[in-house]
Amino acid sequence: MAGHLSCKTFTLPAASVGNATIAGAAGIEATKVVHQFPLHVQQVPGSAVVSATTLIHISRAVGTVVSIEAITTTPATGGDRTVSIDLQKSTGAGAFASILSAPFTLTNATVARTVALGMIPSPSLIDGDVLQVVVTVAGAAGSQAQGLLITVTLREEPQ
Repeated sequence: MAGHLSCKTFTLPAASVGNATIAGAAGIEATKVVHQFPLHVQQVPGSAVVSATTLIHISRAVGTVVSIEAITTTPATGGDRTVSIDLQKSTGAGAFASILSAPFTLTNATVARTVALGMIPSPSLIDGDVLQVVVTVAGAAGSQAQGLLITVTLREEPQ
């Protein structure tokens, strides 16, 4: 066929419309797309990082934790100071448990504003899951890192 086709209804074959087919300004409704978004936990630059547990998200749909990343604006200096970061999930009002292979740590060898990544072997979320970030500081010698920023990136399916 050459030219244009016009019809009142048309059923597309499954998987026939791909990303390249959709115009950039298509205006697709949010209920029809996977949502990817960052969540941030921050401790003030210029202040020593402290231990803290921060609730960050209640999942509203099936989803995936894409990544967890962290930086400090000023690394620990000398000694044995560390900042350990864990990402934990509670399902169905159960106890919080880590979804990382292990908490990841920033030390005096970590360069300022260099991204450290956590490994996520269990990234799945369901509706109602609650996420929290646990920051633990340790050590006595030297000075503690300052200015912590943690970003957790999530994807949730449309509802």
